[in-house]
Amino acid sequence: MPLISLVGSDRPKSFNASAVSLVESALQSLGEDTHRVGWENLDLPIYSQVIESEQGLPDAITELRAKLAGADGLIIGCPEYNGFMPPLLLNTLTWATRNQQGQPDLSPFRFKPCLICASSPGGLGGIRAASHLANYLLGIGASVYPDFFIVPNAFTALATAEASEPLNARAETIADGFLARTRLISG
Repeated sequence: MPLISLVGSDRPKSFNASAVSLVESALQSLGEDTHRVGWENLDLPIYSQVIESEQGLPDAITELRAKLAGADGLIIGCPEYNGFMPPLLLNTLTWATRNQQGQPDLSPFRFKPCLICASSPGGLGGIRAASHLANYLLGIGASVYPDFFIVPNAFTALATAEASEPLNARAETIADGFLARTRLISG
């Protein structure tokens, strides 16, 4: 099955989408299929048990849960909003931990290899949000790859192909390690 990617930003030209694209390209050069889940397919209300009990699980989440369950791994681009992961990403992950009966169901995430990417214009590159996301994913049973793909100073780091050449090499190293882990876990 392909590797699924999700970027926690719906902003055009998102730095985090660019960071995830570098990892996707590296994985594809290793012969892996990747599939990006786009926000245009995930029009979700803010998670609430009231909404869930009155309206049920959104169709988009049922589809996302099926993709997650069938994927060999998950790549998440995590923007940093004031030191935390963005509400858009947290809301989507929260919905994805629920089943059709309105009960917690972490099965799509259980032992799922997850690679976290983060980028920001600042010098820390989103590491604080990436750490929060890692804790969240570990809490729902995922297997978080310990080496995050962090891109600090995104305005310059992602400005040109020449500027991003060191990032390409780093993406290749991380992709290779992450792929080895997915193969180990997936058997």
